[in-house]
Amino acid sequence: MLKIDLKNINKTMNAVRRDVDRFIDRLSDELLFNSRIETPIDKGRARNGWRKEKTFRQTSVVNRVPYIGALERGHSKQAPRGITTPAINKTLRKIK
Repeated sequence: MLKIDLKNINKTMNAVRRDVDRFIDRLSDELLFNSRIETPIDKGRARNGWRKEKTFRQTSVVNRVPYIGALERGHSKQAPRGITTPAINKTLRKIK
C-alpha cells in the first residue's frame, strides 16, 4: 500500500500561482513593449493604442485603434510583415 502525506499543499499551490502570475505579467509586459516597437509611426496613434488588459485569470495585449488590422496585414511600408508576429518572435527570443 502506498501512503502519501502532503503537508502545506495549500501554501505550496499559492506560491506556484504567484510565480505563474508574475511570469505572465513579465511576459505580457515584454509583448506590450515589443508590440509598440514594431508598430509603425505616422502620427503615433496606433503605437500609443497598445494596452494590457487583465480580467479574472486572463491577460491580453490589445490595440483598439480602428486601422490596426490593416497595419497588421502589412499595409505599411514601415511594417510590411505586420506587427504581432515580429513582436511575439522578439518576446520569445528574450524569454528563452
